[in-house]
Amino acid sequence: MAKNADAKRVKILEAAKRRFAHYGLAKTTMAEIAQDLSFSKALLYYYFPDKNRLYAAVFEMAVDEIVNETTEKISQSKNVNEAMDAFLCTRLRIIKDNFNLFEFSYSLRNEMPPDIEAILPSLFEKEIKQVCLVLRKGLETKEIEVEEIEITAKILLISLLGMRIGILQEFKNLFLPPSKEEFDYILNLQKKLAKIFINGLRV
Repeated sequence: MAKNADAKRVKILEAAKRRFAHYGLAKTTMAEIAQDLSFSKALLYYYFPDKNRLYAAVFEMAVDEIVNETTEKISQSKNVNEAMDAFLCTRLRIIKDNFNLFEFSYSLRNEMPPDIEAILPSLFEKEIKQVCLVLRKGLETKEIEVEEIEITAKILLISLLGMRIGILQEFKNLFLPPSKEEFDYILNLQKKLAKIFINGLRV
């Protein structure tokens, strides 16, 4: 019975992800997701009491997909610069491909629902662990020296995320989603910043 319940939950998350990725949070209804699955709305609400709770679960699942893919690419990289590029490129590509799913970070910036806001600290920690993997790659290849990996990773990640906000401000676009061109510009400057940062850690 538990396996069957887990399978239904996964189906709901996958169907909701398709809806949210295509239409975004605001334009998706619980009724539409239930219809896609041929489920009753009552069954959907049994697993997820409201749309924000479902959206938070889908968003967390999407971040885990990013983590899994970037972890694999970082592990396959030959040096620290390749590992950092793998982290930045994979992360931004998946966000860009599923942009409507990630839109809340722009459209809901000042009115974040509690269910979504509650998961953000754990998502940030997952990204710090990704940057730690990049730095450990540099330690393994003896390219860099790092005394405090987690603090160093946190400084680098905050710098990279802060750059994104600065770029959107430059475009006078702080509260609107980036365009495809702005995504590419953000990635290019983030890679340059990461390279400067990594060069400062070189042996």
